[in-house]
Amino acid sequence: MKAASFFLAIILLCAGCAAKKEAGNVSFEWFNLSTNQIWVTDLVGLPGEASAGRMLPDKAEDQLESKGSTFMETVQFGERIKISWKENDPTGWPGGLKTGERVPPGETHSAEYSRDELGIPPKLNIGKVRFTYLGGDKWRVKLFASPE
Repeated sequence: MKAASFFLAIILLCAGCAAKKEAGNVSFEWFNLSTNQIWVTDLVGLPGEASAGRMLPDKAEDQLESKGSTFMETVQFGERIKISWKENDPTGWPGGLKTGERVPPGETHSAEYSRDELGIPPKLNIGKVRFTYLGGDKWRVKLFASPE
């Protein structure tokens, strides 16, 4: 009786793991290779929870320096992907972040891309999307699809 209960528990545990794998595993990684701090303030065509928020400058796309989020579900992407951010340059963040503010004041920058030009499918179940800010209002966006 105890052996049957043990095996039943193992089977249920394995079934739960298999269901979780089917649910998806999509990661978003963010890097800032510019010389300025940036603050991602808005995303269009991506889940809002994928945002990196405040990002300090990095010297390389080192995973220890990345900001990221992972979704354990299939992620849907819009036709257009737009990233809006504020940058700590001469026109941005006058006076810095004040108490009670969620993002600093200043000029908003934005970059917009077609999902197709980035090679991102409408839905992604497993994979990683890497956003790298290069400075000068330029982003590099790459999809790393994981084998299923």
